[in-house]
Amino acid sequence: MTEEKQYVAPLFQVLQQHQNVTQGNFHVPGHKQGKVFDDKAASFFGDLLPLDLTEVGELDDLHQPVGAIDQAQQLAAEAFDADRTFFLVGGSTSGNLALILSCCRPGERLIVHRSSHQSVFHGCILAGARPVFISGRGEIPQGGRLEAEDLRYALRRYPDVKGVFITSPDYFGRLQPVAELAEMCHRFGVPLLVDEAHGAHFGFHPSLPRRSIALGADAAVQSTHKMLPAMTMASMLHLRGNRVDPDRVGHWLRVVQSSSPSYPLMASLDLARRLMAVQGTSLLEQALERATLIRQGISTLTHLREEFIPGNDPLKLNIRARRKISGYRLQEGLERRGLFMEMADHEKVLAVLTPGTSPLEGERMVEALAEWDQAVGKMEEDEPVPMPSIPPVMESEVSLDSLRTLPESVVALTDAEGKIATRMVTPYPPGVPLLLPGERVGRQQLDRILHILRHGGRVRGLLAGSPQKMYVIK
Repeated sequence: MTEEKQYVAPLFQVLQQHQNVTQGNFHVPGHKQGKVFDDKAASFFGDLLPLDLTEVGELDDLHQPVGAIDQAQQLAAEAFDADRTFFLVGGSTSGNLALILSCCRPGERLIVHRSSHQSVFHGCILAGARPVFISGRGEIPQGGRLEAEDLRYALRRYPDVKGVFITSPDYFGRLQPVAELAEMCHRFGVPLLVDEAHGAHFGFHPSLPRRSIALGADAAVQSTHKMLPAMTMASMLHLRGNRVDPDRVGHWLRVVQSSSPSYPLMASLDLARRLMAVQGTSLLEQALERATLIRQGISTLTHLREEFIPGNDPLKLNIRARRKISGYRLQEGLERRGLFMEMADHEKVLAVLTPGTSPLEGERMVEALAEWDQAVGKMEEDEPVPMPSIPPVMESEVSLDSLRTLPESVVALTDAEGKIATRMVTPYPPGVPLLLPGERVGRQQLDRILHILRHGGRVRGLLAGSPQKMYVIK
């Protein structure tokens, strides 16, 4: 049974109360709670602007909370099985940065999941950390399972590491063996940090995976806005146990986050927590039922199928053709029917379902896939895409902190093979770098980048123009 205190939303309620006591707004922001705003947009923003306030009255201070924000964070910690929770207004990116900065000083090593989000590598650059990369095994190393024995090898080879940072689930809903990895980390006396951006809904329904913090992780960063009803960028950082210092985390959050945090974003976290604590199981039951209906529809198709591994996130639908038809082409066909997917890659399209997915949207998805199924059967197959071969454990050839002082030059992609990259090259989404700073450029990586560009994908870290160029060590 939900505890009675989870029915309150202290931050949202104090924002409401402020409307009743204010007799004059002589503070920022300049729209003065919506009194002045673009006429053509006011009807869209109007209901939200009165809540867009700053640290006045009883509204508390995110960076030194003692009132409503403190209470809201404590309620979130209880709802998400944490000892301490921090609200984030800079997305999971800010949480990842703060965790790394709080655990690593310049020159110290951190074991990092090679298929991490770009923000994890940015955190290593800012901290001056020396990442040791660990990759999954299987057909696609960047998306494969991390093995506890590989982690044991890395921890023995690099006994001075300050922690291990993994991603679980990934963009596609694939999970890592968090409990096994946490046990291995703790055996060596280091914390397990988890980028759980896509798993904020875990733990609120028995058919969903358990959240990483309940499986032994010492810290987890969740993009509450991705899978739960919070506003974009609104996220949380959860701590459990004593291996990560909450005071250091709080300090670095003050450094990397805005000193003027958005109250609508923070209030949406408070409300998302209340909704899930009170109604989460029933809302997720509906979402799971819709996912089942869509899966049933896909199972009747001839040329399209869903790629799903039991035990992974059932609210992520990875849809691919049985023949070599890229996900980019599938995405284009669905968009022409007014259905917009989360992302596509060379293999598949990804559809994300949440409690906000309506039955009608599910029906439209099945109808569109049935129509597209016939077209796929007549398409010419795409060229195969080589996947870069990545060893299970490796260290960059150049430490990230030294890259700031090394001279760099610009070369065409076609001339970059064998050179050392100085900046990340990242398909986005999903935001997992194909090339990292300090990494030697390989032929397979270049072929993958060029394939993505030819098929309309987006790649960050390249210079615009023809031919496209990238930065390397001079």
